[in-house]
Amino acid sequence: MKRKVRWVAWAVVLPALLGMSTAAQATLLPAGGSVGVSSAAPFTAGTLLTNTASLAFSVGGTTGSVREWVVSGASSALCATCLSFIYQVQVTSAPAPPGSSGVGRIAGSPYDAFTVDVTHISDAVAALTGSVAGGFGANNADRDASGNTVGFNYTSTGGIFTGASFLEMANTNATAFQTGSIVVTSTAGPSQTFSGFAPGSSAVPEPTTALLLGSSLVALGVWRRRT
Repeated sequence: MKRKVRWVAWAVVLPALLGMSTAAQATLLPAGGSVGVSSAAPFTAGTLLTNTASLAFSVGGTTGSVREWVVSGASSALCATCLSFIYQVQVTSAPAPPGSSGVGRIAGSPYDAFTVDVTHISDAVAALTGSVAGGFGANNADRDASGNTVGFNYTSTGGIFTGASFLEMANTNATAFQTGSIVVTSTAGPSQTFSGFAPGSSAVPEPTTALLLGSSLVALGVWRRRT
C-alpha cells in the first residue's frame, strides 16, 4: 500500500513538472486585467485544427480582413494538448490622411474561466494558411471583468492603417473548442462582429494545482510510512 501511494504521488507530480516548461514562463491574463504581449519567437504552430478563412470587414472607413486559427500543441501552448487561438488583421485601405484612422483592437470571446496567456510573433507561419508577416504588434492585451472577452490593442501606434498585425495568440488551458466571436474595432469607434472560435468545455488543471495535489499525496505517503 505504501509503495502504491508513492507511485500515485509521482504520477501526479511528474506530469505537472514536465508541463511547466512553457506555463511557468507565461504571464497570465486575469479577468479585469491588462498585460503586455510578449514575443512567442521562435514559434512552431503544432497541429492546425481549424480556421475561419479570410473575413472581410469595414469599420470607420477602414477596410480589410481578419482571420482566426485554432492550433493544438504550439510552442507557446500552456500544455502539450492545450489550444491556442490566433488572430490576425490585414488592412487594405484606411481614411486619409494616413494614420488618421485604422483598426484599434481585435477581440475574441467567450474565454469564460479558462486560463489565458498572450503572446505574438511578427513572422508569417507556413502552417497557418493565409498568414502574412505583420508590422503592428499589440501594445497590450486586456480581459473584461467577467473573463469572457480577450482583446489585443494597438493604441500606441494610433491603430493599424496599412499592412497587417502580428499574429496575436491567446494560449489557453482548453483542450477543445467551440463557436465564438471575433470583434474588429476601429480607432474611430465602430466595430464589426464575426463568427469565430473560442475555448470549449474541456480544460487541463494549471501546473500549480497539479503540484499541490501531488505534494499532498507525497505527504500522505510519508505519513503512512512513518506510521
